[in-house]
Amino acid sequence: MKINITKSTLLEGIQVVSAGVSARTTLPILHNFLLEAQNGKLKLVRTDMEMATVHFVNAEVEEEGSITIPIKEFSDIIKNLSDDKEINLSLDENNKFHIKSGKSKFWVIGTPKSEYPAIPEIEQQNSIHLDPLELQKMVEKTAFSASTQETRYILNGLLWNNTADKFEIVATDGGRLAVATHAALPGSKEFKIIIPTKILNEVCRFISLTKPTKDEQIKVNVSSNQVSFVMKETTFISRLIEGNFPNYNQVIPTKKNINFEVFSKELLASTRRSALCSGEFGSVVKYKLGKNTLTVSSNSQNMEFTDELPIEYGGETFDAAFNPQYIIDVLKNIGSDKVSFSFVNASQPVLVEPVGDTTFKYVIMPVRA
Repeated sequence: MKINITKSTLLEGIQVVSAGVSARTTLPILHNFLLEAQNGKLKLVRTDMEMATVHFVNAEVEEEGSITIPIKEFSDIIKNLSDDKEINLSLDENNKFHIKSGKSKFWVIGTPKSEYPAIPEIEQQNSIHLDPLELQKMVEKTAFSASTQETRYILNGLLWNNTADKFEIVATDGGRLAVATHAALPGSKEFKIIIPTKILNEVCRFISLTKPTKDEQIKVNVSSNQVSFVMKETTFISRLIEGNFPNYNQVIPTKKNINFEVFSKELLASTRRSALCSGEFGSVVKYKLGKNTLTVSSNSQNMEFTDELPIEYGGETFDAAFNPQYIIDVLKNIGSDKVSFSFVNASQPVLVEPVGDTTFKYVIMPVRA
């Protein structure tokens, strides 16, 4: 194996494959990543057995070959080499991987490719093509509602529900729900799968990094227990989460007995201030509707807060209480100037929607004040 490559190209490749993959493992080989020179390109692969990233970069390949080496040590070496000198990589018969740049020389002991976990090939029969920026938007506006508790594994992912009528991405942690709706995807098969939040966040990070053009698409391949995302020279692969996702349509309120609209930034700022006084454990923010006024309040053993926001409301006085973080998360991500709150009553879930946009819905369970 003998390769010549620029520092910037190699660092870009390391950055793509190193992020998102968990470093917590009892298997020493998983601290490594795979380097493989083939067909005039350098292939970089990293996996933690849950997800994998495969990325190709351009390089001058004098001799093909493969090796796995510790990613942290290799990354630290490359970062500290001169920016203006070409890097020469080579492998000898003793699995010593040599790194040369100008007069600087390093070598690290590698492990053969045969000892690295095999990366699965995903079937191409059930594929969909999405605008990467549209996918990023749908994920980022829902993923914050997914559970992060390991005991609720089924909720540690986002439901993708693709039907003949529409495509939806759904997240919930049991106390809140987020739904993003997209028009039906032409030519795709119906499916319902749960994709781990971790890989979706990594795909979104990659989309931000690459800044795709209008015409670029991301290809999503779905098999019985795996999913892959392919964009340009990069592929992300992950296991699917097995199990039954909650029936989210039952949770979304259909009646709107009480409704008001408010400016998102004003309510976000007020709710953040309220959270400061709501106590560390079991924090609660209270919303009280009066004539053309929304009163936001909270209190704890040593603090108290109250604020008033102007709204258009002429109904009866109404009180509801919420976990302030749930409200803050929605308002941070909703992306509209005004937001609508719709209630059946104070004990049933509230429906929060961006005014003028029907593609996103948020449902939050109230709490007892």
